[in-house]
Amino acid sequence: MMKYMLAVGLSLTIGIVHAVTFREFSGVCQGGDLSSPCWDTFAGWNRFDISWSSAEPEEGKFNEAYLEKIYARIKQNLDRGVQVLPMIGYAPGWASHRGKYEFISGNIRRIYLPLDGNRYLLKEYRKQKNGNWELQKQKDGGMERIILNPRIPLAPENISKWRKFIRRIVSDLRAKPYCLEYFQIWNEAHPKSGFYDGSMTDYLKKIHQPAAEEIHSLGGKVVYGGYPCCGSVDALANALSETNAWNSIDVIDIHYFPEWCMEYLRRKAEENGRPDLGVWQTEILFHRKYYAVAQIYPTVLYWGLTHNWSYPERYKLMAFAFGSPDDPKAYGYGKCLLAGKKLTPHGKALETLAEIFGGENIYPYNRVWSEPRLEFANRGDRMSAFRFGNKILVAAVFENATLERQEKELCSTLRLTFPDIAADSIAAVTRIGIFGETTDLSGDWERSENGILVRVPLLENAATRYSDQFLKENSLRRPALYVLVELRK
Repeated sequence: MMKYMLAVGLSLTIGIVHAVTFREFSGVCQGGDLSSPCWDTFAGWNRFDISWSSAEPEEGKFNEAYLEKIYARIKQNLDRGVQVLPMIGYAPGWASHRGKYEFISGNIRRIYLPLDGNRYLLKEYRKQKNGNWELQKQKDGGMERIILNPRIPLAPENISKWRKFIRRIVSDLRAKPYCLEYFQIWNEAHPKSGFYDGSMTDYLKKIHQPAAEEIHSLGGKVVYGGYPCCGSVDALANALSETNAWNSIDVIDIHYFPEWCMEYLRRKAEENGRPDLGVWQTEILFHRKYYAVAQIYPTVLYWGLTHNWSYPERYKLMAFAFGSPDDPKAYGYGKCLLAGKKLTPHGKALETLAEIFGGENIYPYNRVWSEPRLEFANRGDRMSAFRFGNKILVAAVFENATLERQEKELCSTLRLTFPDIAADSIAAVTRIGIFGETTDLSGDWERSENGILVRVPLLENAATRYSDQFLKENSLRRPALYVLVELRK
């Protein structure tokens, strides 16, 4: 029986060239404090910026001290065993569109007027119900403000200088001692994001594609610049098709989208001749919905493992951001993985998953079913299951409506059936909460006509439930839980 279970567990991995570990799958943004144990558990990648406006504030004059500092930081990460994804972007004012530049997005109209050097004067208008544009007051009460290095399209004559800058950075970082492979172009280019005031066509043709050509010519790989959730994934796919840009990217990257959107883009890439394109989210979690790690990470991990994870970097999630100061006034306080040196509930939830998987190679496992019924899916009530070492992990996720129904019906148990596990092969069964709480289920499983049946309590134990200043819970019922089955070696 044990031999058959191994065959089933591994049969789903056909086509997987690379054995996946959790740390390879998981990364962070803007990570500091390399002494943190996070880098040994859930943070295998670190994404941070290389700013063109900081590196070349004056045309042709590089700020070598800035670049040396960035390069030293990259080397420190690599020496720590952490891979680095540089995000290269944000033009200096001298390279931006010269002369008056006007941009309209929905009911917002912005007019940029060049001043001197890297400065522009910005006037913002809002469209009224009568169709007229009304000039808006700025935070200081004035009707205009000065912008340094505005994120507007490049002047056509400066596209070649953008190429030159990309070539400088990528040449440096492709060489020893860095040998970086992946490079992200810009960040969240979209008319509504605040990171780019221009059309998607202009961005793709004048910023993305020239940079991608330079990166590819130097043997690097291109990560699309983090398309934000203020847009739609079908609009992104259409823009890539309209500009013939699918072949310019090696990884399509999105920010803060539902898990199913990654599958949508995988299929769109396949339809456009890129069946092996990487699909990443390099920003997720920047909120205080602390169940999100348990709802998202196992779902995406299982989906990736069952969709031809054929090379190490094909699928990835990165949390934004690594940390904030332990100060309620700090940007991102309570939304990051750490507050000061202490893990937030986000960080604790991510640490829990990482510690469950350890450094083992992870494979998908589908020989389990449940009552109430959970599907192997990327939305709705769902479960994911994995085989690693001598262990099987089942992750269960319930939607809010299901939790409410369970509450009304006093549903207290999830029943999991494993048809291929022999009773004498079980060493231990444990229920694990989102934040690492454990309950021994060794007395809650039995033989049944369909295999091994495990009864899993849906409610957390009030006496041992994890608590934190950020986590406000009124119920012992959470939308996710884990069940770990350990088999005898």
